[in-house]
Amino acid sequence: MPGVDLNYFIRQANKLTEKIEERKQKLADETVEAKAGDGRVTVVANGIQEIRSIKIDKEAIDPNDTSMLEDLITAAVNAALASSRQHMQSELAKISGGIKIPGVT
Repeated sequence: MPGVDLNYFIRQANKLTEKIEERKQKLADETVEAKAGDGRVTVVANGIQEIRSIKIDKEAIDPNDTSMLEDLITAAVNAALASSRQHMQSELAKISGGIKIPGVT
């Protein structure tokens, strides 16, 4: 194509990739929190969907009803991961200008 500088586009793509990787590294240090069961289970995840901690209130522990605690943990983990994913997508969209990049945004 006359007048099209492919090297320019490659350089821009490389810069975008660098910015995205830098932002992902920062996201690893950012956290989101989700609770379930009126706060009896709290899960903290970082911006790259890693669970950092799970806190369980003593009142949530009933040896006769472990399935309730399992459900609360599952709900809190899923909520934390969803919040983390949404946060990451929002942050990376700022860099990519809202363009969906497969495997990234």
